[in-house]
Amino acid sequence: MGIATSTLTGKNSNTPPFSISNQPLIELQGVVRDVSGAKETTNRLLNNVSWQLQQGQRVGVISPSIREAHAFLDCAAGVVPVQNGQVTIHCNASWPLGARGGLLNSLTGRQNAAFLQGIYGHAGQRNHDLDVIQTIASLEDGFFDKPLRVYHKFMRTRFYLAVSLAFDFDAYIIPQIFALKANEKSERFLRFQNALNSRTEDKPLIMANKDFSILQQYCEDGIVLYKGSIAYEGKIDECHQWYLSNIKDAPIDDSIDNEIEDESPSLPENDDPDDGDNAALW
Repeated sequence: MGIATSTLTGKNSNTPPFSISNQPLIELQGVVRDVSGAKETTNRLLNNVSWQLQQGQRVGVISPSIREAHAFLDCAAGVVPVQNGQVTIHCNASWPLGARGGLLNSLTGRQNAAFLQGIYGHAGQRNHDLDVIQTIASLEDGFFDKPLRVYHKFMRTRFYLAVSLAFDFDAYIIPQIFALKANEKSERFLRFQNALNSRTEDKPLIMANKDFSILQQYCEDGIVLYKGSIAYEGKIDECHQWYLSNIKDAPIDDSIDNEIEDESPSLPENDDPDDGDNAALW
């Protein structure tokens, strides 16, 4: 978990915080992203994608394939290798919100949180940041001081989301979080939603969600991903209308979403993003 600081396959760079107003925050140039499929096959999720996130932009990604949408976000965050092309990050971008990688199951929640705080937090705010993580995660009594391996899957997910929101970034990458529900009103969810809104207010972001009302709530601009390419780009309402008119009812081979190996850091642990059991998260 975290910002990509090493050069990945293709090219991937991460530079100091954004300072030049006309420079894109994140830039994808000719990016190709392949993943392993069933029976030793390879599936191409992104095919020669070029795109820029500009200062102040809040972009929603609409796609019939959540795997393609997550591949786009993972590449933009710099957390996966690309087979061709270049990803350049000119800001302190977040890892994909709620990503499960990078934390050690052998360490307690407190130890994992303290490790990340030492990297992303401010000196002198350690106790404050740990309290924020514990509050957002809404862990059962005593579990903050127990190893992650004893957390049930929903507890782990809440913890992953909490550490993602504990630190300040220049831009946020927000995948199809099954935790983000339009009609959820539980106290735990509202605590998470308030933290999300507070962190991302007036911040650039890239978000993928199958619920258009969520994209509409957080994004002004949008792109439509279809068969590995950007099919349309514009305002989020325009993108939605274009998607409904041109793609929604078109025959789509969605087998790729079921056959590829789960290589995306953005996908929930051991879960389908549309799993109805996720109501138990809150």
